Amino acid sequence: MFITHFSSTFAHSFVRMMEQTMFDTLLSLPLFQGLGHADLTRILESTHLRFETLAPETQLVWQDDLCDEVLFILEGQVRSVTASADRSWSVEEQLPVPAMLGHEVLYGSTRSYPSSAYAATAVRLLRVNKRTIAALTGYFEVFRINVLNALSAMIARQRQLQWMLAPQTLEGRIIHFMRMHIQRPAGPKSFHVSMQTLGAYLGEDSRYVSKALHRLEQQGLLHLERRIIHVPAFENIIKETL
Repeated sequence: MFITHFSSTFAHSFVRMMEQTMFDTLLSLPLFQGLGHADLTRILESTHLRFETLAPETQLVWQDDLCDEVLFILEGQVRSVTASADRSWSVEEQLPVPAMLGHEVLYGSTRSYPSSAYAATAVRLLRVNKRTIAALTGYFEVFRINVLNALSAMIARQRQLQWMLAPQTLEGRIIHFMRMHIQRPAGPKSFHVSMQTLGAYLGEDSRYVSKALHRLEQQGLLHLERRIIHVPAFENIIKETL
């Protein structure tokens, strides 16, 4: 009888612990922040949330593929790769966790993923399909406000970049070009681009572009390899070139 009671108590405690872990996980995600215990309980009971654990090097999404769900990265490291329209160059960056993939292209006329994403380490994620996102947005005001906040922040950042003062130096123009093509102005980045291609985008002779990049390398702001520009901490290169 004691064993039965102990097993029942343990099972109840375990379930409560798992529920609390699930609540904490959801509250760590931008779109779920601010929801109450009752709201989270209703979501867990009435929606199908797909939690997955993926091995390193698994591809999460493909650039230009149709987006019909939002991926919430809960744990691990994710590598994002964005290629130009003609695939002549690309930029690779590491996304901070927790992260969202696809929320900005789930609706509208252009519903394709803007970047590919890969698991750099073992990754734990949550998949929420378009229908569930629509239901949560319509039913929970807090969730709806969080969606609007996330989209508004992206729009505001893009508008700010568009109206920045034009850089006066070639180094500044290179950094501005980089900044216009990344998802966040911080963390490590790798630009897979030739001097000729970068020069064509900047309207500058590739020899002068190479010299400007070597000056930045001498300052310890980036590292050059053949057709690759590594920036270990983009926030530092912005700080030094303002």
